[in-house]
Amino acid sequence: MVALLLAGLSACNGLRTNGSDEPSGRAKRMRVVVGEIREIGLPSRGDTTLQLVGTSENQEIVEVSRRELASEDGEPGKTAPAVFLVKGVTNGTAKVVFSEKRTGEEGPGRIRKTYLVEVVSQ
Repeated sequence: MVALLLAGLSACNGLRTNGSDEPSGRAKRMRVVVGEIREIGLPSRGDTTLQLVGTSENQEIVEVSRRELASEDGEPGKTAPAVFLVKGVTNGTAKVVFSEKRTGEEGPGRIRKTYLVEVVSQ
């Protein structure tokens, strides 16, 4: 019986998300060419107290910026998805993390998506 309990707990640990939309240790892979810009859209929760942030662990390899979109009714930022631009700068690999946190909150926030971006020459 104890063995079944331990097996069940082990299985649950493999599905843990650590507060993120991605399973633990799972980074989505992306390959871009130097100079290429890719868009990544994340659904906005419509909560003005939360901000979505995209960061690159190495900005010399991958740059991340946010493109502001107006919602369909023309009001900027209402519930439009958050769109980030990921640009390959030079050859290499860098982790890009998209997270959300309350305005003014310290620390990295809650991870929503993680990408492992490989930048290659043409």
